[in-house]
Amino acid sequence: MRLKIVTPERVVLEESDIEAVYAHTIDGDVGILPKHVPLVTPLDISVLRYVKAGQKEPVAVMGGVLRTNGKVISVLTNAAELSGEIDVARAQQAKERAEAELRQETAQTDFTRAKLALMRSLVRLKLSSPASK
Repeated sequence: MRLKIVTPERVVLEESDIEAVYAHTIDGDVGILPKHVPLVTPLDISVLRYVKAGQKEPVAVMGGVLRTNGKVISVLTNAAELSGEIDVARAQQAKERAEAELRQETAQTDFTRAKLALMRSLVRLKLSSPASK
């Protein structure tokens, strides 16, 4: 299979000979193997994993849409990062800011935005940890 992950700014990943892709959708986890039935599904903010040459490789995806026809898997997302691209200090600061904002109970607090920021920072930190590889 072929896997392509695209954001508005760039092609984050383009690989062939992919054995499997595992993603977290808004409805739960999905695994895609060769000859999978055609599928279009919205992705959650999560770590997508693909298998190539027997090795699992992680990619942080910040939501988006996954589409496959069983031969090609396309992911369209607003943002995606490979593990080597994660700025751990920046992700940790974003996590702390989001947590502080969520602890506030003022009319100005945008809980949805803060929750999404927290989810994105947690995915980045998870991807950057040695256990995710």
